[in-house]
Amino acid sequence: MIPSDLIALIAGIALTVMVFSYILGNRLFFGIATHLLIGVSAGFLALVIIQKVLQPYLLLLLADPAKPGFYLALVPLIMACLLVLMLFRGGTRLGAVPLAFLSGVLAALAIVGVTRGTLAPQLLSMLGRFAPAQLLHQAQPQWTVILEALMILLGVISVLFFFHHQGKSGPGGVSRSVYLEGIGSIGQIFIGITFGALFVGLFSSALIALISSLSEIIQFITLWF
Repeated sequence: MIPSDLIALIAGIALTVMVFSYILGNRLFFGIATHLLIGVSAGFLALVIIQKVLQPYLLLLLADPAKPGFYLALVPLIMACLLVLMLFRGGTRLGAVPLAFLSGVLAALAIVGVTRGTLAPQLLSMLGRFAPAQLLHQAQPQWTVILEALMILLGVISVLFFFHHQGKSGPGGVSRSVYLEGIGSIGQIFIGITFGALFVGLFSSALIALISSLSEIIQFITLWF
């Protein structure tokens, strides 16, 4: 075995045991492992940002004023300087400018990404379920496909009604109509099924990772002992 691989394997076994020590009530080793994970992740992220973002899009452009992107690179430099001013009391308002700009850009990107990547494809997929070519086969209705399309439509409508909180104000507070409560209850069932499926997927992924880590530990023990 290569020495570097052996060191990495021993470190992985040690970290695994330190994480499992939390079950026995030992929070010291668990805290050390958690801090190591956060520190390594932060260092790796900082290195990636320096190599992939700051160096090609800021430092190299600022190094040569003759380049066409020199003046464009001054904008993020000024924004970064304003963020640094937030470390001082008098620079809080100036530091809010790049934060507001960054928040607006991230919100716009998130809305566009969710709309184009999630909502629009799901809406088109739901509408495609009701296409005559999907529901009919040789002029005969496909009842299984029709039932699936109706269930999808019911799930979408009921979930939307579950998040519809408009109601009438009364002595006991805001109350919704009976049909809104009924449809919202059906939407709550669909939401519960969705979260259950997501939990099963996450749990199975974590279980596979645990089995892989345990198999490596067993192989290491059988190899050396």
